[in-house]
Amino acid sequence: MPHMKIDESVSLYYQVKGKGTPIVFIHPPVIGHKVFKHQEKLADHYQTVFYDLRGHGKSTAGNVPLSIPLLTQDLKKLLDEIGISKAVICAFSNGGTIAQEFALQYPEHTEALILSGGYSEVNSFFLKSTIKLGMTFAKLNQIPLIAKVQAKTHKVTKEDEEEFFQYACKANPQRVYEFCEAGLSYSSTERLHQLKMPVLLIYGSNEKTMHHYRKPFQEAAAHVKVNYIKGAFHEVPPRHFSEFNEAVLRFLQQAGTFEPTEELILT
Repeated sequence: MPHMKIDESVSLYYQVKGKGTPIVFIHPPVIGHKVFKHQEKLADHYQTVFYDLRGHGKSTAGNVPLSIPLLTQDLKKLLDEIGISKAVICAFSNGGTIAQEFALQYPEHTEALILSGGYSEVNSFFLKSTIKLGMTFAKLNQIPLIAKVQAKTHKVTKEDEEEFFQYACKANPQRVYEFCEAGLSYSSTERLHQLKMPVLLIYGSNEKTMHHYRKPFQEAAAHVKVNYIKGAFHEVPPRHFSEFNEAVLRFLQQAGTFEPTEELILT
């Protein structure tokens, strides 16, 4: 199992599969890289990179609090270690804060940006409440409870549920709290005009409380596509993986030539 040493207290777990244009996947709090288990199929077409953030999965927690800039630096060091100079950055939910920051800090190393359930800043009651609830349970050291909920809401099969639960239980409560807190206060809205690479935003058609988050990207970034996965809620990558993977493949095939669009993808 490959690990990359960031410093004396931090070792990041990662796995690389496939060949071609690299796609790096960034997970949200608690569940770890396992949430992308069904994206491993993309290794038939691209080089896929999955890793666990500090304090998640098989990565160590380290001695310093998490922040989005720190996690962004970790990603850059990981890509340098692997020998990847430019990659597609693909993230789910709160992981999208790291993806955006990486694209803004290192545009020359970002081929394209893909956000599932992404936002440039938290400005809705529902999302703010959801993140704060996660922070509360993390502070109470209730990671198994969060893991149980995530396993049930993100699974397709019983095997998924058990795998997600066992892996999510590895998360460090303090680092989970810090990651949620950092995502809650993060904002890239005033800098979105700096995103010159192709951007794909994916939302479930049923997660209507998230749909307004597409607007700042469409208004400011240069090249933005929006896909809605019909019948889906927030958990698109694990629960609607066929449609998600197809959307990623089509986007990357057309990334150099597409016009900004909004599209409903049928299940």
